[in-house]
Parts: sequence; C-alpha cells; structure tokens
Amino acid sequence: MQRQGILFVIVSSIVGVGIILSFYGNQVIFEDLIKGEGQVKFGENLIIPVELDNTKTQTGVYAIQIINFKEGITAKILDPFDKEIESQSINEEVFEGRFNITMPGIYKLVIENTDEKEIKIFGVVGPEPDAGKKSLVSISPWILIIGLIGVVGVAIYAIKNRKKSFS
Repeated sequence: MQRQGILFVIVSSIVGVGIILSFYGNQVIFEDLIKGEGQVKFGENLIIPVELDNTKTQTGVYAIQIINFKEGITAKILDPFDKEIESQSINEEVFEGRFNITMPGIYKLVIENTDEKEIKIFGVVGPEPDAGKKSLVSISPWILIIGLIGVVGVAIYAIKNRKKSFS
C-alpha cells in the first residue's frame, strides 16, 4: 500500500507540474501582447496601438475574437506612418494573423465594423513570441497527458493489488 501512495504522489506531482507550466506558458506568451476590447457600432473602429521594434523581432501577430460572430468585420494593421500594411476580412469567430515589422514605431490594429449591429470584439497585437516561449506552451499538455496516464496506471495497479490481498 505504501508503494502505491508513493507512485500516486509522483504522478500527481507530474500533473501539477503540467498545470503550472500551462498557466506560466500562457502568461509568458501574452505578456508582450497588448489587449483591447469594446462594443463596436456600425462605422466605428476599435484601435489597439503597440510599440514594436524590428531589431527585436521581424514579425508581429494579432488575433481577434468576435462574440456572436457576424459578417462585416475588417482588421487592418497600420505601420508607424499610418500606412496600411495588412488588411483582412474576418470570416470566423476567432482569427489570427501575422505581419512584418519593417521599422520601429507604433503599429496599430484597427478593427472596423461594417455590420448594422453593435458587436463585442476582443483584439490583441504585439511581437511574435520566440521559439522558447512557444515550446513551453506546447510541452505542457504532453506533461499533463503523461501525468494523467500515470494516475490511471497507478489506480489500475492499486486495484489489482487490492484484489490479490483479498484472495
């Protein structure tokens, strides 16, 4: 019985590490992204500015989530001179895009509503996370899966040993 307890503590700690890495990884990914949200009426824009430097990263990312998705949303990225460098018509509830950072300055994510109804919109924009940050987020689910498989394995082991002790 003591062996089962030790194994259960080990696999539970693996699950705990997976959960902590998941939260920490998401925090690290989103720390450099600027968030904005609002109710955007017909003809209005949600503008999210972010300062970016092409010496630190060459690629920027943006994401948009539309609550109660409707057609008629356009996302634009403006460079520091307010020149449009990217434009996308949003055709899904959650959209992610990338753009090139060509010079240092304040870039803007401009989300336009051309629909008749007011729409709740969330948007984020910022530098693309580096490979280390991305790998932290992608490894945490695997650690969780390994830990959960271990918990199931320890439970099966405990049940089999319990049956043997009753026999």
